[in-house]
Amino acid sequence: MFVALALFFGTILAANLTMTWFALGSWSGLVAKNGYVASIEYKDKQENFARQQALGWKSRLAVENGQVFFVVKDASAKAVTGLSIIASAKRPITERADISLKFSEKRPGEYLAAAPAEPGQWQIEINATSASNQTYFKEYRVLVKSQN
Repeated sequence: MFVALALFFGTILAANLTMTWFALGSWSGLVAKNGYVASIEYKDKQENFARQQALGWKSRLAVENGQVFFVVKDASAKAVTGLSIIASAKRPITERADISLKFSEKRPGEYLAAAPAEPGQWQIEINATSASNQTYFKEYRVLVKSQN
């Protein structure tokens, strides 16, 4: 009876230790390192969003043939040119694969960067600033397909 009881609780303990080991080695789920500071910055983010909405810019992003295409148009559907873009591609569940994307303007309002090499889900964050210091921020969730 004692052996059966020890095996039963030993199995439960082994399963719990295994799950703890994997949980400690995976993504913590933390989005902000300091929640208090993030809450203070929230008002600034709301104001930036309102300014961005007032611009009326529309954008779209596509990943094709190993390239990231980003197109921006203003409220009157004219191409927004001369943007300085800071962009990053991140995995949704880990910070280990974060990369910077370097966009260049190929045609008026059309910007191009190399896509992440690894296939799968990516979150692309775009921070664009115009020559007149207008800012535009957008996040996209994209699927990068393998190049085979």
